[in-house]
Amino acid sequence: MSDEVTTSEQQETAKILVVDDEPRNVKILQIHLNARGYTVYTAADGLEALDVVKKEMPDLILLDINMPKMDGFEVVKRIRTNETTEFIPIVMITALRDTRENRIKSIEAGADDFIEKPFDSLEVLARVRSLLRIKQYQDTLAKHNARLEEELQMARSIQEILIPQDGVQELSGFRIASRCCPEMAVGGDFFDIWEIAPNRLGVFISDVMGHGVSAAFVTVFIKTILAEFQQQIEDNPGDLLEILNTRFNDLISSRLFMFATAFCGIINLNKGELVCANAGHSFPLLYSADQQTYQTIGDKNTGNGLGIWQESVYETMRYPFDRSSRVFLYTDGVYEAKNPQGEEFTVERLEKLVCACTRQPAAKLIANISEAIDVFTDTCPKEDDLTLIAIEVAGED
Repeated sequence: MSDEVTTSEQQETAKILVVDDEPRNVKILQIHLNARGYTVYTAADGLEALDVVKKEMPDLILLDINMPKMDGFEVVKRIRTNETTEFIPIVMITALRDTRENRIKSIEAGADDFIEKPFDSLEVLARVRSLLRIKQYQDTLAKHNARLEEELQMARSIQEILIPQDGVQELSGFRIASRCCPEMAVGGDFFDIWEIAPNRLGVFISDVMGHGVSAAFVTVFIKTILAEFQQQIEDNPGDLLEILNTRFNDLISSRLFMFATAFCGIINLNKGELVCANAGHSFPLLYSADQQTYQTIGDKNTGNGLGIWQESVYETMRYPFDRSSRVFLYTDGVYEAKNPQGEEFTVERLEKLVCACTRQPAAKLIANISEAIDVFTDTCPKEDDLTLIAIEVAGED
């Protein structure tokens, strides 16, 4: 009941602009509308009407078609092409002599309704109330959308704190280049890089099922667990994935049908190795100077994704990693990106592109792949979050 009263009060305090070059018509409408509590502004021609719209932002406009200086059609077009006024309801005032073509032209220009001269006061008021009600719904929706956008931007700011910034950074003797691009304001891709000791680097990347706000909340959960245990995993990243999987099953999957893939690795230059474990994540690529190319990390048999099975065990794998080595990590949003014809970028295309960049430093590799994806997708919007990471030894180009 209170909402209905509020809506009625809002309608009665609405601002209405009456535009007509015949003073008698303006006066009649003004009397009827004032009697119902509406605030009425008037204009005698199209140019004056646009000036009033700019200054007063009326909630509804009653607009004559035939006027000096600028007719009603042009006024409607200009109002509709302005982002701040495009949704103001406009009722065209027509005469009996107005042709069917004029009515069609009014609709095409953006008019919402019509009233005929001479006016039926009850009909005018009914149409005004109806359109104002719609306008209020639109205004309420716009306010909710603006609030939602504000909240999303706040969530994005928080997530940006959790995830290393795009670009290049140096840490613990390594150079890391990255690009993280959520499909929405926030997303389910997450990665972290941390120093364990000089020449010893931890790396983690994950992809939560779905994208948007729900997936972004889960990344905060992952970050919390990771921050608690990342310095305790020693040389067994599989232990960290098991901890994450247990927590995920206990707190997330038991209540929500959500899971995540993840890859965790430790690069130790002193021992010359990369120790890693995989929980259903996209296979990273490791560059070896001996092989002179990038090769897949893993035997195509990764562990289960986080949250799928409580008893999952994650095998720890070891690979040589010297000062000439590089590792490239990514999420499935990279190879699942589609072009306007609906074709996917594919893992094969990605691996071929990476292998063609064996002489490129990490930053150039990320730039080249990012450009290739953008060219491939063209104007087609990306349907998933996208993350690229390349790690090399600092000073080794």
